[in-house]
Amino acid sequence: MNSAERTVMHRVLNIPELLDMVFSFLEPESNAVNARICRRWSEIALDALWRDVRDVQLLFGLLAPLRVCGGKDEFLEFERMPDSTDWKRFEKYGKRVRRLEYDVQRCHTPLKQNVFDDVARTRTRLDILPNMHTLLWKAPLSLAVMFMHKRMKNFSVYLPELKEISPHPFFKDVADRMPNLTSLDLRSTVPMHKFEAEVVKLFEHLPKIQKVTFPRYYFTTRIAEALSRLENLGIIEFQYLDDQGSGNVNDVVPFIPLLVEGAFPVLWDHSMAASFEDAARFLNIPFAPTNLTMLYIDSYVIETPAVVRNLLNTISENCQLLTFLALVSLRDASSSSVLSLENEYDPDLAITIDTLKPLFKLPNLTTLELVHQYPLALKSEDIRLFAASWPALRSLLLNTEPVLLSKSNLTLDDLLPFAQHCPQLRHLGLFIDARSTTNISPSSSFSSSPQTVQFKALERLSMGVSLIEDDNAVTLFLSQILPLNCQVDSGITWDESFPVHEEVSSVVQERCTLWSKVAELLPVLTKLRTQERARTKAMEMELEDLRMRTKVLKDSAALGVRLDISSCVMI
Repeated sequence: MNSAERTVMHRVLNIPELLDMVFSFLEPESNAVNARICRRWSEIALDALWRDVRDVQLLFGLLAPLRVCGGKDEFLEFERMPDSTDWKRFEKYGKRVRRLEYDVQRCHTPLKQNVFDDVARTRTRLDILPNMHTLLWKAPLSLAVMFMHKRMKNFSVYLPELKEISPHPFFKDVADRMPNLTSLDLRSTVPMHKFEAEVVKLFEHLPKIQKVTFPRYYFTTRIAEALSRLENLGIIEFQYLDDQGSGNVNDVVPFIPLLVEGAFPVLWDHSMAASFEDAARFLNIPFAPTNLTMLYIDSYVIETPAVVRNLLNTISENCQLLTFLALVSLRDASSSSVLSLENEYDPDLAITIDTLKPLFKLPNLTTLELVHQYPLALKSEDIRLFAASWPALRSLLLNTEPVLLSKSNLTLDDLLPFAQHCPQLRHLGLFIDARSTTNISPSSSFSSSPQTVQFKALERLSMGVSLIEDDNAVTLFLSQILPLNCQVDSGITWDESFPVHEEVSSVVQERCTLWSKVAELLPVLTKLRTQERARTKAMEMELEDLRMRTKVLKDSAALGVRLDISSCVMI
């Protein structure tokens, strides 16, 4: 590296914003080293090192040394009581903390409660982490109070089973000490009805809330009514994660909120666990949210096509701004009857194109997911209608993992309409029958050349539990239409509260194994196809050049003119 390059590098490494960006991607050990390089680097590295604290032991260890105590159940406590000098030193680091997470169950050696008592007793200011805006807490609730202050914006807390103790005092601390919260994430396995009244009161004292995250079955009638009065609430969601927990389905039965004028004024992203019938009623009552752009509904029953159509009619009439829609109906794989080789769809159970036609009234829809017990009774012409009607689609998942595994009307050829009509499609999922491999090649009805029906932007192809036998033939087909680096996945996300029958599990495992082989082989074949196309294109260009040269020679000969064609440049 010459002197000019060293000068440029020196200038670059003295830009604070760039250094902060680089340090944010490094491990804590590396930033600890960077903090000792020079004074300029020290401040930036320390900011990166202490911005996100996931080890409270390290944070409290800045005050005074910690020692391991106890016998069988080890814990940490201070070797000595922190004093004012310790707190003065601590402020240098405490002011850098922006996010703090404490999960006592994930700690190898947890902190003893007297550590928190000593911190609370000796601190020299109320806000020990004055610039912290996010707190994630899964430990005794009372210990979180010392970290609360009015500049807090995001709070995530796990609510344990308190038996006869009410969470009201804790919620009052939350409301009084963090009145400016904009995001609240409640996690618990306790049914909502056990502290519903307390949660309602909590929301009444948090007027600036913009986002609420719940476990499943926490969006009850009373909670819906309470949230409808929050003027800044834009997002209501629930999560399936184990850490999030889950409530009791009986708490959302029935779901019959009464709304008043001005309800949900800015709500745009809404997730709810309710039957489709209750969801349709909710979206159709006076003062229901009308500005929704994202809607996710998870039903606890196996919904009939008639109920699905009624919900879609309601959505198409009341939610014209939707860009994202997901309808998830319960799936039950506890019986081996789902492996029955039925030749016809039961008209009372199968969702047809007529069921889904109200979807075409949603002009802004770019993401759609449908989940149902039974395969969708769609035909190839229906798939072409889907693709042609929504050229702006970015994600489409049409029931990739039904519990009825025996039959699908769709084949690999039914991927092609999306390649032809949906250039922005990033994620596609279908439940297909990929066993017909006698003549697998892109359909000639689209083009004589496979290149014209390639997906342009597809990043992920989800096959769920699609039927498959010959993984090699399927891979050959997909390598012709999928772009390089497109991922193929498979598998199930069925509700774990229902046991999966052994025979069903065996069939799913067998299919997923074959699809995994497809996913493993596909990148190599796709790369070869890409190289073949590049060579073919080069040969075609060379052939066209030769044709042009030959034509020039023929035309010249006809005119009696002799040309040195080797010196000609064709444009």
